Amino acid sequence: MRVNMDDDSIQYAGIDEGGGNMWNYNGVPFTGIIEEFYDNGNLVGEIECKNGYTDGLQTEYYENGQINEEYYLKYNRRYGTYKHWDENGVLLVHLVFDNDGNIINRILG
Repeated sequence: MRVNMDDDSIQYAGIDEGGGNMWNYNGVPFTGIIEEFYDNGNLVGEIECKNGYTDGLQTEYYENGQINEEYYLKYNRRYGTYKHWDENGVLLVHLVFDNDGNIINRILG
């Protein structure tokens, strides 16, 4: 399920044990993707949630539509890969995290 951040049915539900955001949809813990948009219609970002927790792929975009950052988050800790691009689409940073949020490989940056 995809929901716009401006949808009144999506509500901020507090902070999880790791300091990350929690979300409800119509009063129930949300599973799906929350989307936020710039005034020009391009995506600001996508927040993946599972059972109310910010959990999974998080993506942020520049206003021109180019991807800015892409990373995985659970309990406010990064895991898996993290990538950061400049506004022209050039990959600047590529890191790999373990499940505890520690960098285990620096591929670029």
